[in-house]
Amino acid sequence: MEVENSSETHPIFLRDPDEWLQYVYKHVSVVTEDDDEHVGWLYTVDPVSESFVLVHFLEENVQLSILLGSSITKVTVLADAGVGVKEKLDALFRPKAEAEISEDELKARKQKLKMWLEKNRLPVQLTGDNSEILSISDALIIQPPYGENNCHSMNEIILGRIQGLIKSMPEDHDKW
Repeated sequence: MEVENSSETHPIFLRDPDEWLQYVYKHVSVVTEDDDEHVGWLYTVDPVSESFVLVHFLEENVQLSILLGSSITKVTVLADAGVGVKEKLDALFRPKAEAEISEDELKARKQKLKMWLEKNRLPVQLTGDNSEILSISDALIIQPPYGENNCHSMNEIILGRIQGLIKSMPEDHDKW
């Protein structure tokens, strides 16, 4: 099999990502090659395809538009986003943060999860500056607020097993 030696450089290597970042969270006007103008809040730009994700807040609904990078001819910033707009945009695509948890509740969750993992014979250690992170054999860490979505590991098998174990944790296991 012969690899063709191309002298063309992919567009991703020609543009600085900071160029795209100047448009994110801004109210923009995007003109496409068919002379249509699309106005909305820019949530993100795909650096490979140079496609834009525009968000339009309607009265009760939200409309998303994905504009292909190959069709975009002009971008104009109309306004910067205030804090409220950034929060609304982020809330569309990110899971809602858990309600404010007290320090005591956080400690109780950590201790309860640590006990559950130890009951399942997992070597759990407290790490981090204030011993706020649960670590299992340097293969996985669990950060506050200690739910299954707060697990981080490079090993997907370990990650899946520990997340499953956390999901199956009984509410009253600490009273056994």
